[in-house]
Amino acid sequence: MSESHDQKKEKIIKAAGIVFSQKGFHQAKMDEIAERAQVAKGTLYYNYASKSKLFAATVTQGLNQIMDAIEDKLESDLPFLEHFHGIVSTTIRLYVTNGEVTRIWANEMSSGIDDEVLVEIRTVRKKFNTFIEDRLKYGQEKGYLRPLPPRLSGMAIIGIIDALCSHYLENPDQDTIEEVIETVFTILSAGLALTKIP
Repeated sequence: MSESHDQKKEKIIKAAGIVFSQKGFHQAKMDEIAERAQVAKGTLYYNYASKSKLFAATVTQGLNQIMDAIEDKLESDLPFLEHFHGIVSTTIRLYVTNGEVTRIWANEMSSGIDDEVLVEIRTVRKKFNTFIEDRLKYGQEKGYLRPLPPRLSGMAIIGIIDALCSHYLENPDQDTIEEVIETVFTILSAGLALTKIP
């Protein structure tokens, strides 16, 4: 049974994430990505005209997956703190699952990548920041969260998650993913959530 076009693209993105995270943008080779994805080099270039385009697509897809999963969690009718815990857990698990993408945007943002690609990556990163900011605004409007500036709070949340997930990915034997989740949740809920939640 032959693979669909979408399945091939998914294999390419996954392989690209691994190669880019291990070697960085400049040292990564399209040949190696094609080999890891088990596709012909022509198939690779048919889907992504350049290494820059593939790089941007890898980061964009990773962040979009995280946002989609958070949106799914927002559909639940759980009490706020359980709901908030689920969002933190989902975000961290996806950061770790997409560890290659996490390393890419953490390490490559100022490494001389094409301006067009940097703009695309910064655009999706800004979209992610705005997404988190909007969730915080909603929590404040409902009276669940302290009235802190949502933009700064969002940046703080992303910074904490980035830092602890990066540490976990570099030192997976030191802590469990559950410990990372509980640490982030406790810091955020104690710092952001009001003491009396409806």
